[in-house]
Amino acid sequence: MKSTREALRELLAAHGECTVAQAAAELGLNQANIRRHFEVMRAEGLVDVDIQRHVIGRPAYVYRLTERAEELTAHYPRLVRRLFSRLNVLSASDAASDGRPLVEQVFEGVADDVAGVYRPAVTGATLAERVAETSDALKGEGIVDHWRKDEDGYHLMNTSCPYRKAAEASDAPCHADRKTVELLVQAPVAQISRMVDGQPQCEYVVQEIRAAAGMPGSDAGSDDATKR
Repeated sequence: MKSTREALRELLAAHGECTVAQAAAELGLNQANIRRHFEVMRAEGLVDVDIQRHVIGRPAYVYRLTERAEELTAHYPRLVRRLFSRLNVLSASDAASDGRPLVEQVFEGVADDVAGVYRPAVTGATLAERVAETSDALKGEGIVDHWRKDEDGYHLMNTSCPYRKAAEASDAPCHADRKTVELLVQAPVAQISRMVDGQPQCEYVVQEIRAAAGMPGSDAGSDDATKR
């Protein structure tokens, strides 16, 4: 069972910031309890607080994770290891001939590596099976935590950004996560929302009728026009 502080860290990672009242309502705890936890986390350098003053009423205290808190999660050390691994095998001639910014090349390589790790766990014969297997496989990576089938296709979602600060600095991490999903489900994937843009969750969609012709394991033909 998660501790209150673990739950608060996940809540802040998912939403970026929240007040004591919002956290209490989300976790079903009283505000005094939440406030005590926030103050301890603040003393340890895990959260920062901003004061939002209003013309009427009391000011609101808005809490958010510090960079130190984000770096303590498993996602950042894992990402750094993968980035350095890709940089070590990227030659100067490869970087020069590609034509894209180096950061994009490196993150695309990371996507290939992550997909390679989980590919043995995604073996479904149908797109629905692969979507379910991909969702399960990528939970530990913080890329996808649930999915659903809608009229427009399969939606894979994540409510806790694994590396928000990196995503604020560059689109490359988001593109890499999208590509990882695409490689595993073996069909074109579009990202339709991002938490870094203020949306409540990151969301990807894959349409069964558009599984690209020529992609291994595809269930139907389509053009390859997925946007990143």
